[in-house]
Amino acid sequence: MYAYVAPSLVSAILGAQLVLSLALLKGEICPGQRGRFHRAYWVLVFAWVILVPSSFLATIPFLFLGLFAFRSKTGKTRHSGPIPLLHVANLTACVAWLIITASQGWMVAVFGLLQVVLLGASAGHGLLVRAKSRLQAFDNLLPLASVLALMATVLLVAVAASLTTFTAVNINALFAGVGLGLLGIAASIWHLLKHTKPAWWRLMIGFGFLFAASVSLNTIVMG
Repeated sequence: MYAYVAPSLVSAILGAQLVLSLALLKGEICPGQRGRFHRAYWVLVFAWVILVPSSFLATIPFLFLGLFAFRSKTGKTRHSGPIPLLHVANLTACVAWLIITASQGWMVAVFGLLQVVLLGASAGHGLLVRAKSRLQAFDNLLPLASVLALMATVLLVAVAASLTTFTAVNINALFAGVGLGLLGIAASIWHLLKHTKPAWWRLMIGFGFLFAASVSLNTIVMG
């Protein structure tokens, strides 16, 4: 089971890490938000630990991202943490993601790339809202990215299923994945449908559904 979870987990962590980094480096944020963004990185630091049994290379982004988070101020500050460390953490995270997914085959690597967008946008959005981000563009763009990524994921899984013997187990996994994915998308775009501010707890529920959908569909891709 862990073999099916690891590709989805590393994709979610990498995607969320890139979303946070983009918001931190390119977004117009106040000193209070910057400190809260720095605290959000600790969630990803501990998430990398879970991946260590899957690949020892996960310890490298864990160490660099942990060092960045440790040396960053979590209170009000006009200065970002040591940016070179963040760049190295992002680079090593990409390498770890590539090795973990590519080792399972090219189809899993392509699937993982879509999950970087699908799960990364969902998890990253939740972390931004938790950090009380005022970057409203992310509230609109990230859910849209998840919708498009889910559509592409289902299409890829359909192609993968056509290349293998389609069993009853695969059919159940496909229906479960699509159903859970739709529930996750509904939770992710709820604030857009209702024209309200996104709620952190609802986004995390949506991420949970999308992650479960990803794992279910991954069983088909990995055969």
